[in-house]
Amino acid sequence: MADAAVHGHGEHDRPGFFTRWFMSTNHKDIGILYLFTAAVVGLISVIFTVYMRMELMEPGVQYMCLEGARFIADPAAECTPNGHLWNVMITYHGVLMMFFVVIPALFGGFGNYFMPLHIGAPDMAFPRMNNLSYWLYVAGTSLAVASLFAPGGGTWADGSVAGGSGVGWVLYPPLSTTEGGYSMDLAIF
Repeated sequence: MADAAVHGHGEHDRPGFFTRWFMSTNHKDIGILYLFTAAVVGLISVIFTVYMRMELMEPGVQYMCLEGARFIADPAAECTPNGHLWNVMITYHGVLMMFFVVIPALFGGFGNYFMPLHIGAPDMAFPRMNNLSYWLYVAGTSLAVASLFAPGGGTWADGSVAGGSGVGWVLYPPLSTTEGGYSMDLAIF
């Protein structure tokens, strides 16, 4: 029997960074992408939570003013309470945490990473559709965050239209039908 040349082929099948992470059909890579994106969106949502808690730290209104949102409390400056900004913070915290952090991290992240391993499958059944699903999640997340800056239902003290929809995290009618501007449309889609 002739000796066969032993040659490893590991170096031939190493995709580059872009190919591995942005065009991946590997269930583990897609699961990690879901978890990473959910963590970034979770950080944005936690920033909203911290801002709301800063407002609740002392009696009265210090940060969410009709004259404009503040990051540093100034007791000498005029501050008319801005209920729309409070509703926007509650709405976006709830929408982002529920629909773009918890559900994608649990089902998209952990489901993609662990489910094929638990059932003994080499990969997901439709890996390209799995990748498409992740990118549709990213597009939906982008629309949800962009709707925060789109014209919404409130107004500032100078009469300009405030951004974001403040209708509650479930986005149900009748509040969602009375909201002006197109921020509600972006939040739904």
